[in-house]
Amino acid sequence: MARNGTGTYNLPAGNPVVTGSTISSTWANNTLNDLATAMTGSIAKDGQTTPTGNLPMGGYAHTGVADATVRTMYASAGQVQDSAFTFLTSPSGTNAMTATAALGMSAYVTGQRFTFVAPSTNTGACTININAIGAKAITKTGSTALAAGDIQSGAVIQIIYDGTEFQIVSPISSFSGGSTGLTPSSATSGAVTLAGTLAIANGGTGATTQSGALTNIVGFTPVQQGTGIGQSTNTVKIGWDNVSKLLVTIDSIDEGAIALQKETLGYSQTWTDVKSSRASGTTYTNSTGKPIMVNITVTRSSDGASATLTVGGVVVAYNFSSLSTGWNQGTTLSAIVPSGNTYVLSTSGTTSITYWAELR
Repeated sequence: MARNGTGTYNLPAGNPVVTGSTISSTWANNTLNDLATAMTGSIAKDGQTTPTGNLPMGGYAHTGVADATVRTMYASAGQVQDSAFTFLTSPSGTNAMTATAALGMSAYVTGQRFTFVAPSTNTGACTININAIGAKAITKTGSTALAAGDIQSGAVIQIIYDGTEFQIVSPISSFSGGSTGLTPSSATSGAVTLAGTLAIANGGTGATTQSGALTNIVGFTPVQQGTGIGQSTNTVKIGWDNVSKLLVTIDSIDEGAIALQKETLGYSQTWTDVKSSRASGTTYTNSTGKPIMVNITVTRSSDGASATLTVGGVVVAYNFSSLSTGWNQGTTLSAIVPSGNTYVLSTSGTTSITYWAELR
C-alpha cells in the first residue's frame, strides 16, 4: 500500500520475508509496485515533482531559500525586510516621472504601495509611470494635483494606488494658502512668513492681533483682567454652579455668588395692589425667584389691637395700639422678602387691612 494518509509508509502484505522463503514473482511485483507508488507521491529534491496538496510544515521553516525573481515565488525574509518589492529603482524625471518595480510587475492594482527617492523637485502636477505600464497622476488628499515643491529632490516619497491615481502619503514639502488669503514666502527651509489671515474654518483665527484672535475664537469680547485703574493682578475666576449661581473666586478665596441684575430688587418689578388676594393669618411664599418688597397698612380700632409682619419665621415689623395712642389709627408695616421665604401678617383685636401692595 502507499502512504496511509498521515505520511507513514507500510510494506504490503507478505512482508517482511523470512530467511529461506521462496521469492515469487507475485510478491516481488506487488512489493516493488507499492514502493514505486509511494516514491512517486514523494517530493523530488531536484524540483521534478509538483505538489498536489498543501504542505504543512509542522512548525518548521524552509531554510536557505533563494530570493524570489517572479511574482509566483514566495519571498525570502530578507527581501521583505529590505522592501525589495515596494522600493522603486531608477526613478527619473521632474513632473513626468518613471521608475522600475521588481519582479516584472505588469499591471497596477488597487492598494499597491511604493516608495522611491525623488529624483528632482516638482514644478507642478506630477505623474509616474512604473515599468512602462502607463503614466498615472500623483495626487494629495484625494484627487488634488500636486503643487510646485510638494516633492523635494532627495526626499523619500511613499505612494499608494487607489484604483485611479497614486496618492502621496508621505509629508508634503510645500505650503499652499489656497483660498485662505495666505501667501507663503519663497523660503524652502526655516521660518516661513505668511501674509493675510486664515479663517477659523480653515484652522486659523481670522485675525492678525492677539485680542482680535481671542474675540473671533470665543465669539465675544472677553473681559481683560487686572489692567484697570487701581486694579491688582490677582487671579479672578468666575463660573456658573450649573444650578442658579454665578460664583466668584479671587486667588484661592471664595467670594460667594454675584447678584445678577435680574435678581435685584426693583429690576423689572412694579408695585401691585394685592389686597384682594391677601388676608391676615395666611402664610404666603415668595416664589418669584428674586426679592420682593411688601408694604401693608393696617387700621386698628380697638384698644390693644396689634399687627405683626413675620418673614421667614422672624418678626420684622410690629405695632400695638393703646388708649394713649387713640382709636382708628393706621400703621404701615414694610419688609423685604427674599426669594423662597414665607411671609405672614398676624393681627389681634379689631383691625382691618387698608392697603396691601407688593413690589414684585
